Amino acid sequence: MAEASLARRDVVLIGGGHAHVEVLRRAAMKRAPEVRLTVIARELDTPYSGMLPGLVAGHYRFEGAHIDLRPLCRAAGARLYNDSAIGLDLAAQRVICAGRPPVTFDRVALDIGSTPATSGVPGADRHALAVKPVPGFLARWASIRDGATRPASIVVVGAGAGGVELCLSMQAALKRDGGAQPHFTLVSADPEILPSHPTSVRRAFMRTLARRGVAVVLGKPVREVTAEAVTLEGGAMIASGLTVWTTQAAPAPWLGETGLALDERGFIRVNESLQSVSHANVFATGDVAAFDASPLPKAGVFAVREGPFLAHNLLAPEDQPLQRYVPQRRFLSLITTGDTRAVASRGGLSIEGDWVWRWKRRIDTRWMAMYQRLRPGGRMAAQGDLPETTMPNMAAMAAPMLMRCAGCGAKIGAETLRRALADLDIPARYDIPLGVRDGEDTSAILVPPGRALLQSVDHFPALFDDPLRLGRVATLHALSDLFAKGAQAHSALMTAVIPYARGALQERDLGELLRGVVEELNRAGAVLIGGHTIEGPDLAVGLTVNGTAEITALMRKGGLREDDALILTKPVGTGVLFAADMTGDARGLDIEAAIRSMLVSNASAAMAAREAGATACTDITGFGLGGHLIEMLRASGFDAEVSLPAIPVLPGVLAAFARGTRSTLAPENVTMVGTVERRESSPHYDLLFDPQTSGGLLIGITADRAEALIDRLRAGDTPDAAIVGRVIARGGGAARLVTVD
Repeated sequence: MAEASLARRDVVLIGGGHAHVEVLRRAAMKRAPEVRLTVIARELDTPYSGMLPGLVAGHYRFEGAHIDLRPLCRAAGARLYNDSAIGLDLAAQRVICAGRPPVTFDRVALDIGSTPATSGVPGADRHALAVKPVPGFLARWASIRDGATRPASIVVVGAGAGGVELCLSMQAALKRDGGAQPHFTLVSADPEILPSHPTSVRRAFMRTLARRGVAVVLGKPVREVTAEAVTLEGGAMIASGLTVWTTQAAPAPWLGETGLALDERGFIRVNESLQSVSHANVFATGDVAAFDASPLPKAGVFAVREGPFLAHNLLAPEDQPLQRYVPQRRFLSLITTGDTRAVASRGGLSIEGDWVWRWKRRIDTRWMAMYQRLRPGGRMAAQGDLPETTMPNMAAMAAPMLMRCAGCGAKIGAETLRRALADLDIPARYDIPLGVRDGEDTSAILVPPGRALLQSVDHFPALFDDPLRLGRVATLHALSDLFAKGAQAHSALMTAVIPYARGALQERDLGELLRGVVEELNRAGAVLIGGHTIEGPDLAVGLTVNGTAEITALMRKGGLREDDALILTKPVGTGVLFAADMTGDARGLDIEAAIRSMLVSNASAAMAAREAGATACTDITGFGLGGHLIEMLRASGFDAEVSLPAIPVLPGVLAAFARGTRSTLAPENVTMVGTVERRESSPHYDLLFDPQTSGGLLIGITADRAEALIDRLRAGDTPDAAIVGRVIARGGGAARLVTVD
């Protein structure tokens, strides 16, 4: 048995801000074997503030100005939970999330930024467009650029660097687009624009604003915002079809309920080690932090500079001293004018020109490149590289080792298992006289008279490092075999491999995995009746599921009839997407869409099919759409015609195929299908052979009932359900597919 180093503490990063991406980069360059990293982020694409004005102006594409957290987390060996933190339970050391159970931590760091404060101004919450959260702002901005009509006037509130840059960038973009040009007004309560910048910079931008026809109103706080106007102190009104709010940074409201020491504005007070002054295991950086030593402006440059210090303090062995962050008092500032010019300043000196903009662009794109397509060891991945995350980590292997036993000595400890089971909601049932609730080593099932007991088993290694959702997906994947037969789910046994770690971390993993399994079993009307757990190098899960049905009412693979319509209930593509994910080539948003699809149960679709009179059904899993259809055709004695363009497909799948990415099982599936009249020129051809995890159902039903079933499926959990082909007479020899482009 190979030895393995143990993770000993959970470090949780809340938010994907500039400092946290540096923590992930450093973890990718040199793994900290004692640390298990988890990222909780509402947005999978984290914007770089330095490139936001250029994105608004149209100089950058979305992908160029955002860091995709998923490949970065994979490179760092970090878990990524796509959720929002809404609180901290500091006594229990848990992060409270909006959409999942609490996440336990030993150390936690917050890099969640700030938002423009609008609550103190009547109407601003309803009628002003805040620049943060950035995704909401960008979506509204895109609708304005793409819309048939534009506001006649746009007011930007706030004349700091963000407000000035944004005002000029929006104006430049609309001018480049052509059409009617809004009148822009820049409003600030301060007596000057860019109050924290040198006089020479302020003068340069006042000249630019005047030359571009932007009205500037200074020293006038906004008192009210309506859909048509902005009212200033003193009663003056400025017509505004769009009011953009960039001023008065505010923290997340839930911070006030955490018990952390906060400053008078509600930001987390931190010391020079970036630790909370009240809780040593809590760290904060960027806008959400209030530096006790001396106040810092809410600017992205400080989060960037804090990143290396935060990385050391979170990842270093516990016996190493924390590093102190000393902010620069003089730093380079680069502000763009919306076109291809910029102004640079440091101290009291400034310069401007096109070349400054090109200089800034080079700095920004180089910084972004450090976090895009990164692999362990700090190198940039070439197209088609194997994922180093699946290879031995030499830094970890050189760390102090603990021998781990094999055989039954690899079981998870009894107390760890007991505590993980204690919080589960496992209902009692009369037809399960013995089960996990009774602490027995075996379970007993009473099968009702006249019904058959159906069983199926599935087991696979983790597709992603979220035990809760993995448990849900694995359960739905296993239950799908029962649903496809029209059976009622009854009970399940679970097997699990929990990664090597100290007991507390293994307990957290097992607890989340079990919660996911039990959640879906309970939803399906089934019960967990037992299982087995061992420890190993990688997370894996399997279930043996039991169901009952009237034997004469089963939907079978061999129930197809000539001219039956073939209905696919869910989009395909999970195999190639997760193959791309392993090499860092999948977008986080595409992987998240795939996971959401895998979390859709096939129970309601199977019920709809049975009630509509379907006689044939199977679930689409490892053999792919083509392989499972061939199984049905062989059992039924027919061939099938498949319309390739009609196959519903997950986002990002066709792009992955175009890059040459394939699942490792796909070639075997091609061999299995074998008898396809090929149309290999179609971009959809490879969809036939892509293995699916928790895929949809393939249903055979008479053509006259197909449309009604499609309508019902689309109105329910499966809006992408589609008729993908029809059953045709056997042409002689082996079963075959005829594809239609």
